[in-house]
Amino acid sequence: MEQTNNTAPQGKGLGVTGFVLSLIGLVGYFPIAVIVAAQAMLGGGYGTAIFWLVLCLAGTILSAMGMMKLGKTGGKRGLAITGLILGIVALLLSAWLTIGISKIQAASSQMQDAFGADFQKAMDDAKASADSSMNAQ
Repeated sequence: MEQTNNTAPQGKGLGVTGFVLSLIGLVGYFPIAVIVAAQAMLGGGYGTAIFWLVLCLAGTILSAMGMMKLGKTGGKRGLAITGLILGIVALLLSAWLTIGISKIQAASSQMQDAFGADFQKAMDDAKASADSSMNAQ
């Protein structure tokens, strides 16, 4: 008598979920980077960047778990491997973005300080000019 193994390989759901999260993390990185940079110029940005970092980390971990489970049960690991690669790339980009927020904030602060000083000088010059024209009359 032949015994057939009709059980589906375990871990396929983990692999697919990890792949989808990693793909979203990589494709969505570019618009999120613009949003985070704009928020960082206004003094924020950490919340969105950390959320995106956690999303990419979840995709990477789920892909790795799915790949390991599929390897043990003899399933096809293609999506899980792809998700793992995409997840690592997205994770590195997101970490780089999160680390770069403080540099963006510092540059923005320097620009605001320079603009503020120039604006104050122009206002003082305009006041002095107005005062001198009032005294001349």
